[in-house]
Amino acid sequence: MYSRLKNLFFIGCLCTSTACLSAQTSYPITVTDASQHPLTLTTMPTQVDSKSMFSDQVLMALLPLKNITSLSRLSKDPTYSIIADKIPETLPLRDLNVERIIAERPDLVLVASWSDGPKIAQLRAAGINVFVIKTVYSLKNIEQNILLVGKLVNKNAAAMAVVDKMNTKLKQQVIIPQHKLTAIEYTPWGASSNHNSTINTIISHAQLNNVIANTNGDKFGQVPIAKEQLLALNPDVIIIPGENNNGFKQQLLHDPALQTLTAIRDRRVISLPHSLRSTDSQYIADAIIYLNHKVYQSHVHPSIH
Repeated sequence: MYSRLKNLFFIGCLCTSTACLSAQTSYPITVTDASQHPLTLTTMPTQVDSKSMFSDQVLMALLPLKNITSLSRLSKDPTYSIIADKIPETLPLRDLNVERIIAERPDLVLVASWSDGPKIAQLRAAGINVFVIKTVYSLKNIEQNILLVGKLVNKNAAAMAVVDKMNTKLKQQVIIPQHKLTAIEYTPWGASSNHNSTINTIISHAQLNNVIANTNGDKFGQVPIAKEQLLALNPDVIIIPGENNNGFKQQLLHDPALQTLTAIRDRRVISLPHSLRSTDSQYIADAIIYLNHKVYQSHVHPSIH
């Protein structure tokens, strides 16, 4: 009964009390992860393994390097990782390698909800503490994920500081326009993203209205968009993925079928680097500010339609 009450107290603190979030984690704690698996940590983890970009980015902000056993390989790729230049060569980069993890026996392994289920089951069968982090899209849920990781590794105050810094940056740096422009993400494969995506969060908090936010898509929030639909939607801004995607940008700008589009006419086709577009950690604030400034600083007198 005591253990159950303690777990309920933890959940309540996580959701409602800043003072509690800043307090020390009291072990043992039991927390149910995104796979509905209850994980009990009897002591504070001192060796933590990360196998997702989210946990890579959060742990690098919370823990000393000596407490991180490895990060995911993608975290070192500058195309997709915003922390690539912050990772020292001495920090191992590995995928979800069951044999290696069992041999090293870290105190905690953090994985994403899309990670390989059978491998997670193998690790748990070997007595490894694995926590599956739910993939989320809204700012509020991203903040909750950061605080949850902070709670697991007893870095509550540091996690709260990360969230506070996020919100301060957004409050101080986002330009609030007199009139919001409309926008759509448009990919080289002819798709966009609805509300079930981080790109929608980036667009909306950058003070833009995503014209297909409420359109049905697949489980990843992807919505197929034909040129005819693009013309009918007529967004003020088109966002394309990738920093070095000038070929696709020029293709759009010079496509004879798209010349009546407001975004094409006003030359508002904006490239959003993959490292910003794909982030679901505290760095989503940087993505929001980047897009906001690209739109509202680049045009002194934007057209409003």
